[in-house]
Amino acid sequence: MNKVYKINIRSTLYILGIFVFGFSSITNLKAQDQNDGPSEMRVVEGSVSISSGELIQDRDDNRDINGNLAAGIRVKSDLTGLVFEARNGIIKTVQDPGSTLLYLSANERMVTVYKNGYIQLDIVLNDVGIDLDEGKVWELIITGDKDASIAPVQFRVNPENSTLIIDGTPRLLNTTVFDTSLTTGVHYIQVRKPQYAFVNDTITVSAETTNNPSYNLQRINPIPVTITSEPAGASVTLNDEPGSRGTTPLTIREYPGEYKIELTLDGYSRVVDEIDFTGENTEFNYNLQEFVGYLSVSLSPENAVLLIDNEIISDYDQIKLRPGVYSLEARAPGYDRQQENITIELGDSLSREINLTQITGNLFFSIDQENANVSLLKNGQEIESWQGNFSKEGLPVGMYEIRASLNNFETKTRQIEIIRDYDQIISMDLAQIDGKGALTVDGIFEEAEITLKGPGFSREYSTMPFTLPSLTYGTYEVTIEKDGFDDVTKEVQVNSLSQEITFVDEFQPRSKGKAVLRSVIPGAVFPGVGHGYLGKGGRGWLYFLAGGGALAYSIKSYVDYNNSYNKYQTALDLYKKESAGSNRFEELRSNYRGHYQDADDALKQASIGLSVYLAIKGVEIVDLMLQKSNKKKLENAKIEFNARNNGLSMRVNF
Repeated sequence: MNKVYKINIRSTLYILGIFVFGFSSITNLKAQDQNDGPSEMRVVEGSVSISSGELIQDRDDNRDINGNLAAGIRVKSDLTGLVFEARNGIIKTVQDPGSTLLYLSANERMVTVYKNGYIQLDIVLNDVGIDLDEGKVWELIITGDKDASIAPVQFRVNPENSTLIIDGTPRLLNTTVFDTSLTTGVHYIQVRKPQYAFVNDTITVSAETTNNPSYNLQRINPIPVTITSEPAGASVTLNDEPGSRGTTPLTIREYPGEYKIELTLDGYSRVVDEIDFTGENTEFNYNLQEFVGYLSVSLSPENAVLLIDNEIISDYDQIKLRPGVYSLEARAPGYDRQQENITIELGDSLSREINLTQITGNLFFSIDQENANVSLLKNGQEIESWQGNFSKEGLPVGMYEIRASLNNFETKTRQIEIIRDYDQIISMDLAQIDGKGALTVDGIFEEAEITLKGPGFSREYSTMPFTLPSLTYGTYEVTIEKDGFDDVTKEVQVNSLSQEITFVDEFQPRSKGKAVLRSVIPGAVFPGVGHGYLGKGGRGWLYFLAGGGALAYSIKSYVDYNNSYNKYQTALDLYKKESAGSNRFEELRSNYRGHYQDADDALKQASIGLSVYLAIKGVEIVDLMLQKSNKKKLENAKIEFNARNNGLSMRVNF
């Protein structure tokens, strides 16, 4: 047996039931619901599923009041006389044998089921696992305790051979009278016969009254039926007949009944729909779904070309494609081609981002004239510029032009090609135009040791600024030495009639920490080195003389100690060899003792000299730490230089 679970949520919504079955039927349902010990309806556990083969066709009469395609729930039950209502209203119901198909808005959240003798069943769709979607149909089974009473019912139907459908179950009547027994309560009745008007009715079966429903069908003429589609032009086939009835919009005359309608249009999905033509619903409009999927592509770079199955596509957004497998290819000059196969399904909306990989090589450029101006051009447009040597990896492949220029040198141009993964090495040497020019050298310090060297040329200067009025064009080296500052060396290309170089920010003050280090290591032998490094030459000489004198005194005393100690050893040996009673014994003892005292005095003097030297070194180190930084000297020199040169406009700073 199937397990069942109960849903006992009360509802007061009866509008649809009143509309379909009449006020009295709903009243009976409510009254029965309030009787003692009513039965319960249940959704069979595990019966909820989405139908794999049933879809709601896109027709106008299958849409809700907002124009959205309906969703469906097919309710199967062994109970008869079920009445349904929904919070947002039921679009329509289709009664089939053993089941009812409810057409609902896709945003519906609850369906209520009524039956005489049973508590109303409120089905919260999310609670039972139903998530409605447009065009999709869900299935569930409802059951309940079958303890309702049975009553006899006699149907009278004219003419003979009509079909009587009770709660979706058809019966072909060979006579005009049909006797049966039904459960008490509401039942849905349909009477059908070809070429006669259909009858749809509801009856309430009661055990206290006689149940004799009677139906007289009326013969009718074929009724005009209009079948339309969006877009128009679809071929229409009825009931699998050979050949088409025509194309939409199509108006035909048919008797009420069940029909199978098939619409086909090239490029659109085939529509197969089974309808119950009652004679009242005379218009059927179908919205055909284009038999395509959509593909949107973003391409990089901008000049890339997209091909689908070797056909160039100009508009990449929402490309309309029929279902199938396609070759997708992107190309761009200077980029690797990219190709892939893509599968398009019906209704797809796919996106692809394609970023082509640029093909590149490497450029390594050198030129003898380091201050030459160099440009790299492609198609006449400058893409890079620099001075002197240059390297660039990852340069797009293709033809380029390199152009180098410098005053008083001939401009040189060269065509090059960058090849995939290849190192293009280019060297240039510009031809100099003969000539001479004036060079002025200036700096923030007026006094310094300046050396100017060039081809076959070397001069030294002690003050700045200075000017050389006639220098042959070429490369020259300027070196400046300034006490307390690191040496500065620069190359200058003389290639104009008059030019000036100025040294300002190149000067870096020497640190006191390095001065102390130099005083400790080389200064252990040469005092005053640290002050000399800082540019404090006068103090350096004082420490050199004082420290050197102390060190020289210590060394001299140590030499005296060594001489006296050697004499002491000689006298001691003679004394040990002499006998105690000899005439020279006392003289020899006095000699070795005198030499020992001289050696001891000399050693003490050497120790004093060394102590004085170390004291001088300590004072020198402390003095170094107390010296003012050359940074202040540099700042003052810059201020004085700016004041002195105020108004000069022609200057080249390195």
